[in-house]
Amino acid sequence: MKKILLHIFLLFSFVQTFAQGDTSVRVVQKENKVSFKANLPALTQIPGAPKPFYTYLWDFGDGHFSTAENPEHIYDKVGDYEAILYAVNNYDDGKKPGRKPTKVGIKQVNKTYLAATSPAENNFFKANGHFELKYNCMAKPGDTMLLMAGWKNEMAVNGKIYLFINEKQFGQNSFDTAGFRLYHEAAMANDKNAIASVRSFDNLLLTSSGSPSSHFKEEKKFAGAESKTFLMNTLKAYNNVFAVDVKHAEEQSQFLFANLYVTPGMIKDTNATIVITGLFVPDTGDVYMHQLNIPIVTSHDPNKMNLKSGRLSYRTLKKNKALTYKIRFQNNGEGPARKILLDISLPSAMDAKTIQIKDMSPYCLPCDSVPSRTGCWELITTNDSAAFVFNGIYLPGTNQQGVEDKDSTKGFVEFDVQTKKKLDNLPFKGRTAIYFDKNEPVITNFATGRFKPGFSPIVMAGYELNLGKFGNNDGITVGAGIARLAPHKPYFQFELFFKSISYNTSVTSNEPGLVRIDQKDYDYRTRTTRSTNALLRLGIVPLHVRHNLNDIFSVGVGLRVDTDLSGTIKDANEYVLFNFNGQASYPYSNLSNTKIKGFSNFDFLPFADLQAGRVRLGPQIGTRYYYGGKNNSYLYFYASWRL
Repeated sequence: MKKILLHIFLLFSFVQTFAQGDTSVRVVQKENKVSFKANLPALTQIPGAPKPFYTYLWDFGDGHFSTAENPEHIYDKVGDYEAILYAVNNYDDGKKPGRKPTKVGIKQVNKTYLAATSPAENNFFKANGHFELKYNCMAKPGDTMLLMAGWKNEMAVNGKIYLFINEKQFGQNSFDTAGFRLYHEAAMANDKNAIASVRSFDNLLLTSSGSPSSHFKEEKKFAGAESKTFLMNTLKAYNNVFAVDVKHAEEQSQFLFANLYVTPGMIKDTNATIVITGLFVPDTGDVYMHQLNIPIVTSHDPNKMNLKSGRLSYRTLKKNKALTYKIRFQNNGEGPARKILLDISLPSAMDAKTIQIKDMSPYCLPCDSVPSRTGCWELITTNDSAAFVFNGIYLPGTNQQGVEDKDSTKGFVEFDVQTKKKLDNLPFKGRTAIYFDKNEPVITNFATGRFKPGFSPIVMAGYELNLGKFGNNDGITVGAGIARLAPHKPYFQFELFFKSISYNTSVTSNEPGLVRIDQKDYDYRTRTTRSTNALLRLGIVPLHVRHNLNDIFSVGVGLRVDTDLSGTIKDANEYVLFNFNGQASYPYSNLSNTKIKGFSNFDFLPFADLQAGRVRLGPQIGTRYYYGGKNNSYLYFYASWRL
């Protein structure tokens, strides 16, 4: 009985439970063989979504890791370790479980236990076989993610790892670093300008990847001065660079782990893809660069439709432009999927019959080239939709027994499709229904394409016809304006006009009066004033609301404020004097010049406007009625061009 009690006591002394809230990690240890098991919060089923599930990444604290749910690990050295579980809740609307540090003390190494690397480590290097980056989940604003860098110890040399984070093109930072986990004497480099001291090298191999990996290797080689130039240009695209000194180790492969916090203010465009770049510079030999494409998501849903370069430039857009879509999917079933159908709903402006398949996973041949029509793919298109079908394939399920590599349960299809015509400057959406065998479909997000905000300069010239009795004379008016680029909704437009005016007036008065000549007053019988006016008028349109009724007609209303900018008034006064030094009915004249004060003589003119032509972008003609009361109203006939 005592032996039984002693055995139970020893067993529980090797079992440790570390809890955080309703989550715990259970550790069962026998010498240097340690088994881990997580007790995570229950998942919440989202209505209409597939069954939720967890994915796991265990950092064992010695430079090794596993993606198994309940892994077993052999530590090969005595010491104290801190293992951490990074769990991700897929198809669940709750918060991601916190990271669970677990203390593991190894006091004795039993060499009869054969250490073996996990399948996740064995399958890590797929891009170039030397250096690669991976992530444990996609980027969700306000959440956390883990970035892994791995490199092979094929040469007995030391080196440096550089991580380029936060692309400048997105303005604000997308990630904050929350600590690095380094092993085998690796250490953060303190030199902030460490990248400037990168040793000279002859060759650079660039590779890129996402999740899952592409069937085709995405790589490019640079040599000589071109490789250094490419490195410097890549560096300029990032806000932050982190450098790590790494040492040669006995392990075939080494890994580091970077904890990242995805900032809430990061770009929330779910079509955007964040790129983190890593650089491995051994002390000797070639240099390896890897770029990791990380999609932005609003929830941890591996089924996603994405439009590459979803922010388009309307100015450079052409008719029949080819756009690239990528549809990702994951089988979360308890068994393999043999048939996968992607029912793709494209925006109406896309021509589904122009679809060209670029890449896929799992990779297979077109069914037209496979007599049995199994283990292949086929594409069925209509006017505005397409169906892509994997026939007779084998895609493991995340809940399938024996499946540890969760990437093996994922797939994707990437294709190009052309537009039927030049797109309107409006968002356009597409989505996909994904069928795994005969199960209910999984509906993806909307893949939304948008245009970058832009402004359209406007040049205008026309003729103003005075309708009032006392308004300024008719004349040519030129102007410029600015508005939103090719708008489809009501919009504001700002305008500036200039008008050069020259006109003469003559006023005769038969009422007698006095005029001073050489400091002496003389009576006059009549006076005639002839004025020559030369003015430069400025017109400002601070308020102008327009709406394009269609591609041809546009209407607008607004207010124009006119004022004198500069000018002169030359007055010639002609008098008939009663008596001048004994001479009756003596003619006399004098001249005077008056400068116009700038920004004086304001007129406020509300107006209504009608345009016809290419009213969104291009040339138009129009007419505008300015109302200035009975004596100061205008019609403006003009031509304009939206650039």
